[in-house]
Amino acid sequence: MPNERNIEAVAELEATLRENPVVFVTDYRGLTVTDLANLRRQLREAGVEYRVAKNTLIDIAAKRIGLTGLEPYLTGPTAIALSNGNEVAAARALTEFARISRILTVKGGILGKHAVTSEEVAELAALPGTEQVHANLVGAVQGPLANLTGLLTNALSGIVYALDQREQQLQPA
Repeated sequence: MPNERNIEAVAELEATLRENPVVFVTDYRGLTVTDLANLRRQLREAGVEYRVAKNTLIDIAAKRIGLTGLEPYLTGPTAIALSNGNEVAAARALTEFARISRILTVKGGILGKHAVTSEEVAELAALPGTEQVHANLVGAVQGPLANLTGLLTNALSGIVYALDQREQQLQPA
């Protein structure tokens, strides 16, 4: 028979999982309280919530909202990183902390409705950020437009020069 505290925890996890389509599952075993506080701070700066929860409660909440694929990652001490926005920033913050601490491990996660492995999370973290993608797009559009502008300017300058020369030829000496 479930107790009241677990029922409330499952309901809260359900709501959190519904609001956050990006879920990364980590093993935090071996991290000190200070390490966890630093991790939470870094993740908060990236817009990520980090929660420690019981595996069975996470599993129940995920199944209630139709999330499948988390089951293989729900073993041992588990904490989940939740994001409702930039999954690249979330993956980057987690993998960076895991690389530095050498204790935290990313087990896998869910992006939308698709399960991802720890290797796929690492690949996601290696992608350029949104700002970089926007800058690349602007550069890709701006380069050819600048070339076209230069070409048209040179063509018009040539026409103006030719007309000026012709005008000088036609003027009586």
